[in-house]
Amino acid sequence: MSGLYIHIPYCKQRCIYCDFYSSATREGKKEYIDALIKEFEHRKDEIKEPITTLYIGGGTPTTLTKKEISYFFSNILKDKEKFNLSEITIEANPENLSQDYLEHLIKNTPINRLSIGIQSFDNKDLETIGRKHSKEDAIRAVKQAQDLGINNISIDLIYNLPQMDNEKLLSNLEIAKGLNIQHISAYSLMVEENTALDKLIEKGKLILPNEEEQIEQYDLTIDYLTKNGFEHYETSSFASLSKLSKNKESAFRSKHNSSYWNNVPYIGVGASAHSYNLEERRWNVSDLNEYIEKINKNEPYYEKESLSIKDRYNEYIIVGTRIKEGLDSSYIESTFAQSFSKHFQSQAQSLLKDKLLEKTNNNYTLTKEGEHIANTIALKLMK
Repeated sequence: MSGLYIHIPYCKQRCIYCDFYSSATREGKKEYIDALIKEFEHRKDEIKEPITTLYIGGGTPTTLTKKEISYFFSNILKDKEKFNLSEITIEANPENLSQDYLEHLIKNTPINRLSIGIQSFDNKDLETIGRKHSKEDAIRAVKQAQDLGINNISIDLIYNLPQMDNEKLLSNLEIAKGLNIQHISAYSLMVEENTALDKLIEKGKLILPNEEEQIEQYDLTIDYLTKNGFEHYETSSFASLSKLSKNKESAFRSKHNSSYWNNVPYIGVGASAHSYNLEERRWNVSDLNEYIEKINKNEPYYEKESLSIKDRYNEYIIVGTRIKEGLDSSYIESTFAQSFSKHFQSQAQSLLKDKLLEKTNNNYTLTKEGEHIANTIALKLMK
């Protein structure tokens, strides 16, 4: 399997916590779509096996008009032998998902999975973080999509928001459960440098939960969702167990995101998009106009780096401390040099002793206490 990520950078406005590359202008969208189609045409032979997952992210891809999104799909997917798609996801905001727009997605595109950026079901929270939709918009968007036959819906929620307490978080989780969705991505609010959120906190205009409260909200999210029919398969990812695959994993895990966590090659197309071919990573320029200009002039529009064995080992550690399956010592021994296996075993033993890791056969996973300091554990295991 392999994946294709398409970056649509347009947003109506930037949320105060966001540091992803996006643009509030909606001018030149046709030129941008043509540029990313051209990039894909140049690169589609990089991955030798059929592309199985397509993820359209942003920005807000649903700021594309119905005409623009149809044009995009008809051109990206025209070389049918390159695709054997099982999952086609598009990110969306509730305010963009009108009945008419949803009907167009269903009837005129191959999209079979929606990822809706809800973040909170509390209108005050939504206003604080600069979201354009309301609680009512979010619920309406989910129910309309379900009524029209979309049966694979993921929503984003953020905890540890300013002035958020456990009661408010629990209310968010209960509403999400009541909507009978298939997947929840639940993130702790991250304060990225030089964002509007960072500046407001620095000035004392917004106050976040303290460290102890943040841990409580993380634990509450996991406890509530795992007790109510969701599999916690990655640090921030929860998939409904209402439909199981043969290996007892949820069929509603994000196939595309799982490819990132399972060392699968992927192509990223568009401004700021990243790609990985098992040996090197590359990333496109993070400027919309520069990207379009360089694509059209056939000039270099990306940078890249080759991955050393140490890079690949360290990436395996970072990912392994985030996913349910954990770290496989036999994989480390067979894939990396002996020195990496010895280092891992040495560090893992002390973490087992401190009850931050637990071991089942060759697999090492984080305990509940370990999850609270996952980054610290990853750094200890890295080389």
